[in-house]
Amino acid sequence: MMKSVLLSCALLTAFISVSAQGGMAMNKPAAVPSTSLTVTGLTGTAKTFSAADFKALPHVTVNVHNVHTNKDESYSGVPVKELLALVAPAKGEGPKVSGNMTLIIAGATDGFQVAITLCDTNPDCRNGQSIVADALDGVALAQDGAFKLVLSEDKKPARWARNLQSLTVKAAQ
Repeated sequence: MMKSVLLSCALLTAFISVSAQGGMAMNKPAAVPSTSLTVTGLTGTAKTFSAADFKALPHVTVNVHNVHTNKDESYSGVPVKELLALVAPAKGEGPKVSGNMTLIIAGATDGFQVAITLCDTNPDCRNGQSIVADALDGVALAQDGAFKLVLSEDKKPARWARNLQSLTVKAAQ
């Protein structure tokens, strides 16, 4: 129960922070298709991937039902957990933070932001997969940018982010 309260407070804090930064503003800028993805770890280590760089990474495929389109869709992409491992501090370095208190802020080119927990990216913690997709039904993403955050077990794609341009790891306070 206490962990749930702490997580709820952490997500509320992240929501307030995102709102204060204009992420939830009604007058969002027009979406520009994403062309690169920057992943930033807890200690500030960052890697930027072009669509070609990203395509070279090991991919998985997830099948989902998208209630917005009322269609079954097949996305191919890289598990978020694997992307975060590329910018993670070495064992024993960096702050000690519970996976339930570690947030990943996904940012899109139109200013949309969503927070997920580190637990949301770990198959040992949650059913389903969290991936950054670069293909839909075997075709490279284009209209909604080169990258899209997809959480396969979410009933609605409310936490998905099209035109994804960044994933930033933060410790909840």
